Amino acid sequence: MRMLNIINAGDSNMGCDDELLITYGLGYAFERSKLLIITEIEEKTVLKREINIIEEINSINKFKEKLDRKCNLKFPSDYITNIEEALEEKLLKTIPIITSIKFKNMEKQSYIMEEYIKRDLNQVRLRKEGYIQRDSTLVKEYLDNCAKNLEINVKDTKQKLLKYNKIILKIILTTSFGTEFSKFLSKHGQTGIISRNDKLIEEQLEYEIRNNFLISKKYSELDFLNLLLFLEEWQKKYFLWDEKYTSLIFSIDKNGKKYKGSKSEPKDFMISFIKGKKYLYFPFGKYNEGNIFITLNDEKYQNNTKKKESNTKLDNKQSKMILEKKENNLYEIMSINYKEIYLEYNKEIGYLLSYNNDNVYISVVTYDQKNQEVIYVNKFENFKTQIMKALEKYFII
Repeated sequence: MRMLNIINAGDSNMGCDDELLITYGLGYAFERSKLLIITEIEEKTVLKREINIIEEINSINKFKEKLDRKCNLKFPSDYITNIEEALEEKLLKTIPIITSIKFKNMEKQSYIMEEYIKRDLNQVRLRKEGYIQRDSTLVKEYLDNCAKNLEINVKDTKQKLLKYNKIILKIILTTSFGTEFSKFLSKHGQTGIISRNDKLIEEQLEYEIRNNFLISKKYSELDFLNLLLFLEEWQKKYFLWDEKYTSLIFSIDKNGKKYKGSKSEPKDFMISFIKGKKYLYFPFGKYNEGNIFITLNDEKYQNNTKKKESNTKLDNKQSKMILEKKENNLYEIMSINYKEIYLEYNKEIGYLLSYNNDNVYISVVTYDQKNQEVIYVNKFENFKTQIMKALEKYFII
């Protein structure tokens, strides 16, 4: 039986034969960054009384290969490669999508677009998982301008441009001000920005901290000594420790890199922090030698990145076999179920502290142990309850 067409009484005054313009496209999904980059491919005009949302959803899924071919002409694979390098992750998959349903010759979206978003399972899932959308046009315009700049620069300058092209592209894709920043670059160019070197990264990090911090407290409301003593206890319990307090809590330069200067005592870190010259960092959770992720709340998680890369369906928990020591030097093999976390082995989740006028802003960040730098701010929404619990128990007075 043919499904009933969707008709809304609120639009009845516009007539049954009103024309709608439907735009089809592809979404490029990047799982770790929670990004869906949208490329619009083609349009068609239909009468409102003839449209059927379920049929439209089925048709775009059926003709995905056709959309892929057309998309390759508008947004070639070279652009995807540049995005992968900037984000430092591979494309997960492409998703056929309706990007717009509007009344013809009008900018207003039809109510049918809202109906489509509710009924398309891909859309529902991506929204639930926190994906944000970016227009591929912004990416294409920026990378095309980058290519022109590379053609007219000498070899030494090219290497510098390539480095900062990736940084700026990442800002465009992942920050809340990325769209506005891209428009600014299109209007004014980026030569002056690149010449400022790390200043750009510093401003990006400062912006994210000021706008996406977890909590702010007066300096007098925080107990740094109690925190340090607890971190020592936690470190000894689960990890190897060099018995240096500067490995428990340390300075982060304004560009997000770990401070490696000559003054590397806790008191020096605190002085630089209170003067607003540097940030402070300490972990919320990290991997032990057995590749189990352990938090300040003694919660344990198993890495699941390999399973995701192989597109294997994930369970809520994974089991791991361990040896537990019993009496008389006897060991027992035990199976323990761990919750899962999508975080690479050389990364950890931590707190980044910023000081301004007696206020301490505490942000949730991802820290790259290998490169010794903060790479993301506020990426682990589902950990906020546990993260706040640790702060309130060991740090906030």
